Amino acid sequence: MSHEVFEIIRNMDLSDIEVQMALQCAPFISGLKVSNLFIVCDEHLDYLISLLNEMNIAWKILFRGKKKTTLLMYKANMLRRYFSDARVKALLMKAGYKREHVDDEDIEMLMEIFCNRYQRYMKTKRQFPHEMGLFLGYPVEDVEGYLNNNGENSLYTGYWKVYENLDEKFRLFKSFEAAKENIIRFLAQGVSIKNIAEAVQ
Repeated sequence: MSHEVFEIIRNMDLSDIEVQMALQCAPFISGLKVSNLFIVCDEHLDYLISLLNEMNIAWKILFRGKKKTTLLMYKANMLRRYFSDARVKALLMKAGYKREHVDDEDIEMLMEIFCNRYQRYMKTKRQFPHEMGLFLGYPVEDVEGYLNNNGENSLYTGYWKVYENLDEKFRLFKSFEAAKENIIRFLAQGVSIKNIAEAVQ
């Protein structure tokens, strides 16, 4: 991150939802990722949901904690296209998802099953749903690599653990950082996150 952007962030209200979206979800907002996890304090949840609805961003509440809620934001058409990949389908079925839901790319049903698995894990701390990488739209080769290596032996750890095509992932992560810096600059100039999302895609 450039010194200029670091200084901008230092002067921002880090409790502001739009600032947090810029910091945590810039690649998603910019259209470089298909989905993003976002943890929000319950006092800001209604505002966040109304904002996502205005931005035509699909969302699913994965877990409600005592004071915070975890959401998965996603772009349904992009996620459906990602789930149409044969390797993604094979991993979902290997993880126990039903063939009919996988073959139909039934995003709503797949999301519901994943949500139930995530909630069960959060309550019991057993059986983490490692297919989360697929719901976050990570490159399928890296999700496969993670699963086959039990999370070990990665070539690099950035936004996720990389197992193949390292140079390509370096370029991708660099574009993610550039997206974050651009969005932070826009916010600092008083542009809303909704208008930024419309401008950068």
